[in-house]
Amino acid sequence: MELKQAIINRRSYKKYDHDTTVSDTVIEEAVALAAYAPNHGMREPWRVIWIKKDRLAEFAALFADFAFKNEPEKKAKHIDTLTKLSGLLVIVGNYDRRQKQFLEDVLAVGAFLQTLSLVLHEAGVGSCIKTPGVITAPGLNGSLDIAADEMIYGFVYLTDTADEVPLKERNNSRLLTEW
Repeated sequence: MELKQAIINRRSYKKYDHDTTVSDTVIEEAVALAAYAPNHGMREPWRVIWIKKDRLAEFAALFADFAFKNEPEKKAKHIDTLTKLSGLLVIVGNYDRRQKQFLEDVLAVGAFLQTLSLVLHEAGVGSCIKTPGVITAPGLNGSLDIAADEMIYGFVYLTDTADEVPLKERNNSRLLTEW
């Protein structure tokens, strides 16, 4: 696949209405390749927690306890949805209170996530980056062994590409200006 086509055609897959699986090898190779993303002076400020298919129900229940307190119907629906995924990646990275270092880490993790999305797309794996507000919940972070100097940057839902996702035109008409 040509890089230009991968960039244009990569979509976020948001339909989780059927059970999916992805080879462990594909995920391992994708994460390893994504680590070649630009990372601002070899900072490599990320680590990935892989929630495999067989642990999704357990993770979904844990997450739902924080996200949907006192909402049993939403909790059950969330658990049902997540267990249909092929897996889930929790993207964890440094949390440095110094402004420049924090910005460098955020940009590096963003480059890692974009590269990972493109590699997964090329491998025929559907993905969607999720950043729910509950990722900052201390209890959730504690349950996932997130250190005090780390934070969850987001989740990557892994699925198949069975559903056709239409191309959305971009509104980049004023992307470049001259000085």
